Parts: sequence; structure tokens; C-alpha cells
Amino acid sequence: MNSSSGYTKAGMMRVCQILEEFRQIYPDMQTQTAVFFVTIAMNPGITMKELMERTGTVQSTCSRNVSLLSEWLKHNKPGYGLVQAMEDPVERRRKIVKLTPKGERLAAQLDYLVSQPLR
Repeated sequence: MNSSSGYTKAGMMRVCQILEEFRQIYPDMQTQTAVFFVTIAMNPGITMKELMERTGTVQSTCSRNVSLLSEWLKHNKPGYGLVQAMEDPVERRRKIVKLTPKGERLAAQLDYLVSQPLR
């Protein structure tokens, strides 16, 4: 650790690698949307309410990011296809969000990247 700043060059290089991985796969994905993806990956079956709480966002921001990560946006525009929001079978007004198979592959790819030596 750099004693005067509290961070290391290696740590910043790892962060850069992960951001670059997102950028290479999804060049137009905003960082906030990437944070939503990672939060959903860490919490399979998270509710929209829990997602709002964990990301510190309001309902409209949460819904917009989940839509971006989903298969389709409004007006039949394609989304990233990384998550799926579905009705909770127990509480129909509640939505549960989980990764799609494509999202699972991206999460595994990011996990693998983190476990590798810095390049």
C-alpha cells in the first residue's frame, strides 16, 4: 500500500482491468449500470427494493438500469440481455432480479479476471 495515499498501484490496475473488460464487451455501458450488474450477480434473486437499497438509488434509477441490463428496453430496443426481472410468485407486486445465462457467463468471466495475475 502507498502509505501516503491509502491505495496501491496494483489495486488500481485491477480496477482498470475490470472496467476495461466491461468497456470491451459493452462499450456504451455506464459505470452505474455495471455496478447494478455486479450487485445483482452478488445477490441472486434480489428484489427491486433490495437493489435500490444496496445501490442507494431511487426507484426510477433502479428500474432504468435493470431495463438496460434486461433483454429489451422500451420501444423494442434491445438491452444487454444480462438480467431478468420477474414477478415474485409469493408477492405479485414484487419483482425479483437474477442473471440470465449470458449474465452468468459475464460474471464468471469477471471472476476469472480478478483471480488472474495482473498483466
